[in-house]
Amino acid sequence: MAIKERVILVITIGLVLGLIFSLSENYLRFNQSTVSNARPILFNEILNEIQSKYIEKVDYDVLVKSAVTGILSDLDEYSAVLSAGDYQQVKNSTNGFHAGIGITIFNDLNKVIIKSVSNKSNAYMAGVKSGDEILSINGQPLKNLTFVELSKLIDGEVGTDVDLIIKKDLTNTIMSLNIIRENIYSPSIDTKLLISHYCYIKLDKFNNQTQSEIDRDMKNICLSNKKTINETKGLIIDIRNNPGGTLEGAVKVANLFLEKGVIVTAKGRSNDSLFVHSADTNDISKGLPIVIIVNKHSASAAEIFAGAMQDNNRAIIVGTSTYGKGLIQTVIPLTDGSAIKLTTARYFRPSGAPINKSGIRPDIVVQNSANARSNDDNNSIYDDLQLSEAINIMNNRL
Repeated sequence: MAIKERVILVITIGLVLGLIFSLSENYLRFNQSTVSNARPILFNEILNEIQSKYIEKVDYDVLVKSAVTGILSDLDEYSAVLSAGDYQQVKNSTNGFHAGIGITIFNDLNKVIIKSVSNKSNAYMAGVKSGDEILSINGQPLKNLTFVELSKLIDGEVGTDVDLIIKKDLTNTIMSLNIIRENIYSPSIDTKLLISHYCYIKLDKFNNQTQSEIDRDMKNICLSNKKTINETKGLIIDIRNNPGGTLEGAVKVANLFLEKGVIVTAKGRSNDSLFVHSADTNDISKGLPIVIIVNKHSASAAEIFAGAMQDNNRAIIVGTSTYGKGLIQTVIPLTDGSAIKLTTARYFRPSGAPINKSGIRPDIVVQNSANARSNDDNNSIYDDLQLSEAINIMNNRL
């Protein structure tokens, strides 16, 4: 074949191939666009068919909300739709408020006892007193319910009510009460200086106020004067039954006790969900030994804190393995006042190990017992094996 003919043939083949690829690319673009446009059309078609032919009349907005709820619930167990009231409750909780009736509780030999009542709260105005026993909540028996399950029954949306059957502590009389939930400010910590000279911090949740509350109590209770500094031998931080809270709260609390080292890292699809938080301040406790108590209900932000303290060799962890929630949810507000809570990243311990489904394994495993007695003289806090072991560890380290 002549050179000229070969050149013409190569050019012709190139043009044909270019045309094929161009047509294919345009077809793919058209096909993708068609599919993308077809999705909302198909979605609306289904909703219209339900509206026109379903046995009962259904509001269009209700159908859309149900569809979105189904979509989010299929993604994972934590993504969800938040009503306007739920969204407001989430915002309030980050600042230390929650929708409740103004009581704190504890389990005592399968009895739910009221530990404290907030002054001027709706529970206080209804005559509820510390020491009263709750027999039922909204008609539900309370036997074998966990602390978290009990809290969910008591708390709710502002303006809604809760029915309580209460046995009075002093008279043993039975009272039936209907109490309206309100915004209650509840400190996230409770701090006591034990007779054994250890500062005990019960940390119930992590929010935007937790760091300042610990900072305050460390100065006013744990290290209030020179004499106390010499007497305070260490810290026991109890995060049992702590369901978590804000990521920022956990990072700031860990930063109080760490002078250097990674606290937590996160990985997600977007650049906003990729980050590393590291310690950058002085240790507020001035190097006091720390023991952290955990259990299977310590979750999320509580696990971030415990993992950071353990991996940086700053604390000994005592108790049982934690829950294992290593996913970060972002709350995204919507135009109607509601919001969606969407899982956007996974977080990891300073060691790089995941927390999700794994949890934090304690350095010393101690199963708790409701009948155990603490070897500390202050039995008004928690008489249990895990606290007793925490005190023993402190004694052995000093």
